Amino acid sequence: MDNWLKSVWFIRIISLILAGLLWVTVNVDNNMDSDSLFFNETSSDMEVMENIPLEIRFDSEEYVVSGIPQEVSVTVEGPAGAVAPAARQKNFNVFADLNGLGPGTHEVSLQHSGISNQLAVTLEPKMIEVTIEEKVTENFEVNIDYINESSLKDNLELGEPEVRPAEVSITGASSVIERVASVKAIIDVGSATETIEQQEAPVKVYDNQGNELNVLVDPTAVNVTVPVIERTKELSLNVAPQGGAPEGVLVESVTTETEGVTVSGPRDVLEDIEELPEVPVDITDVTEDQTVNVDIPLPEGVTSVSPETIEVQIDVDEPDAEGSSNQETETEQP
Repeated sequence: MDNWLKSVWFIRIISLILAGLLWVTVNVDNNMDSDSLFFNETSSDMEVMENIPLEIRFDSEEYVVSGIPQEVSVTVEGPAGAVAPAARQKNFNVFADLNGLGPGTHEVSLQHSGISNQLAVTLEPKMIEVTIEEKVTENFEVNIDYINESSLKDNLELGEPEVRPAEVSITGASSVIERVASVKAIIDVGSATETIEQQEAPVKVYDNQGNELNVLVDPTAVNVTVPVIERTKELSLNVAPQGGAPEGVLVESVTTETEGVTVSGPRDVLEDIEELPEVPVDITDVTEDQTVNVDIPLPEGVTSVSPETIEVQIDVDEPDAEGSSNQETETEQP
């Protein structure tokens, strides 16, 4: 044994064996680290992202597109180190490229950009069916639609509204523009007691079924002035003498140049009034031709009358020297 230890060859062999063991040990450790790293890099993760906005690429100056889902679902699968940032940041796009397509119905594949190529991507839906139509712009008159009109005070009514601008431009697909039946601005008049001045009202567009249409309106709102006035009715006017004239005075006529008056009041009251009662003119103190001012009495339920006072001309027949009227004298002659 001592001789072996003193042998150069023995020492060389032992050294070679130890070196081999050291090499094996180092390589085994490296392989274990490599396997661990490889495993981490290739471990798979998956994330489903809902409600991702869908971008549509097309010539918006010429066309209108319908049949587009607002949102899509995106599933990404791959290394966890790539999945997590994509799911957290969502800094990618999902789009449908319609450039180069003309009017008609088309089936189009959805595409994506901005997602790492380490990830497998699944879009839901993968295909969509879209309809491309030519964009059309037309002008329409704006009408006024009142709400809570039944709550308006009964003695008030609405005059002719003024709308500025009177027309708006409506842009949409040709098939939708053909369905436009009415263009309205909505005004709430329930609490109005006086003229509504320059109220801004949004413009709504409807078809003949009353469904609101999805179109572009320019401008989107108009300014509306609505006169709120007292409810009125025109009535004819008649005057009649009242009382007796002084002895020896014969009233020949009682007349007025005012042919009619305007009365105000609640709807039901005005509907029941067909004519104004005769306006009485007091002649008890009349001795000669004269013009007098007479107040117009208000019928029951009426709130006001215009004019309130009228001029009445009273003409009398002058008596003769013997105290009889000329008319009486002429009548007594054979």
